[in-house]
Amino acid sequence: MSDQYSEEEDKLVSWFKDNFKNIIIGIIAGASFVLSYNYYFDSNLNKQYEISLKYENALTSYQDEKYDDVLRLSNELSATDPSNIYTSLINLYSAKIHHDNKDYEKALNSLKIIITNSDSQEILDIAKLRSARILIYLKRFDQAKNSILSIENHMEKAISTELLGDIEYYNNNLKEAKNYYSLSLENDMTPNKRKIIENKINSIN
Repeated sequence: MSDQYSEEEDKLVSWFKDNFKNIIIGIIAGASFVLSYNYYFDSNLNKQYEISLKYENALTSYQDEKYDDVLRLSNELSATDPSNIYTSLINLYSAKIHHDNKDYEKALNSLKIIITNSDSQEILDIAKLRSARILIYLKRFDQAKNSILSIENHMEKAISTELLGDIEYYNNNLKEAKNYYSLSLENDMTPNKRKIIENKINSIN
């Protein structure tokens, strides 16, 4: 569970870093056409830049296995700016820290902040899937299923259909589980992941 989360998280962070400059350029270009809002945009750009520095510093500490800065920034941004993109990103890390410490309720709370406030579909999908994994582990299957079903186009995604299969399997609905696993295999995935799902199907036969 942790390894899959790290891959998704790294993919998202990489996407954000690659696109952040273009996002900022777009904001600046738009602001230049609305002179009366120059101060507003300048102020918000400065604020975003300051938050980005805090985020990068917290991430450096995280990579050095020092987690206090991540948790501190997560608490700060969740209280003061819950809809900020960096609030969502730092809460992905805080959720992972809590998960690895087996503090699952705190992990779910970090993810709930993302789900409640984020406007990014990519981040929402990751947070909902991560919540579902934890809820499955806690045997709260109905909540896990609701989390997955709230994902846009969930039936077309390998991870969401696999998790739905897991839920049905644990509920002893083996036919439904097999159907979900088969749907999952229709998507692109690594050979190792494909083998894992095939083994799940074979265990039902």
